[in-house]
Amino acid sequence: MKTTQQRSVKGSYSGMNSKVGDFLVNRLLPGSEVHTVGPFVFLDHLYPTEQKAKTPALPSGKFAHPHRGIATFSYIFSGSLEHFDSHGGHGIVEAGGAQWMKAGNGVVHDEHNSPEFQRTGGILHSLQFWINLPAKNKAEAPDYLALHRSDIPEIELPDHAGTLRVVIGNIGGRQSPVQTYSEQFLYHVVLQPKSKFTLTIPGGQEAAAFIPLREATINGTDFGNSEIVFFRTEDGGIELSNKSTYAVDIILFGGERYAEPIVAEGPFVMNSHNDIALAYKDFFDGKYGKIDYKQLSGEV
Repeated sequence: MKTTQQRSVKGSYSGMNSKVGDFLVNRLLPGSEVHTVGPFVFLDHLYPTEQKAKTPALPSGKFAHPHRGIATFSYIFSGSLEHFDSHGGHGIVEAGGAQWMKAGNGVVHDEHNSPEFQRTGGILHSLQFWINLPAKNKAEAPDYLALHRSDIPEIELPDHAGTLRVVIGNIGGRQSPVQTYSEQFLYHVVLQPKSKFTLTIPGGQEAAAFIPLREATINGTDFGNSEIVFFRTEDGGIELSNKSTYAVDIILFGGERYAEPIVAEGPFVMNSHNDIALAYKDFFDGKYGKIDYKQLSGEV
């Protein structure tokens, strides 16, 4: 995993605030100069947000929305989310877990604080990625996976430097259960105080690092506080260093370049403008179905 040669940094981006439902998020992909990283075409960082305790209730459907052509992936640092979709997908995941939903040929979904988290309140902090699907997989049926903390393989780093969670992809003989349709990876590194670790990404693959809170040193330069760092595609390692006295979270993600045309509009990512027009038409014609919140939650 270690190498003496470093991948050069292509650039960095601090994102742009955007409102999603009731939440303020930092939108990091597509960025001002870099629009995609491997198959990853979208990244929102939900800042740590306090949720007041309240009587649990099902979603009203106000924030339900469609997708086609991608897989959505929500990774939770703290709090708990409940997923509902029109294809029958349902699950609750807590801190350290994730929600993967393959939108395929069209689905409506909704994410909502879980009943227990509504009851207790607390800090909600998460990421949402959109992962572009190859054209042939955009035509497939939707699918869903609730990924709990214990489902994600974890590797101890050398020299007590911390841990690496294999959230998507594989490394060191450990494989994530998340379905992939191209070469891609998403790792969560927790780097301990006064520690460093170098990760080598295969040459030719695109890669980025995201530091949600605090700061980390990457290839000798300090980044952090919801900042994304992009790397060039030459062979070499990405050196992560933590000079502080507290642990730091770093998300590393990327993969092989998406080689097909990309046309994105609203919640749809397709391969042509005609595909986008058809995605909207099928949605408005009701072909994505509706979410049955009561049945999925077991209240019927």
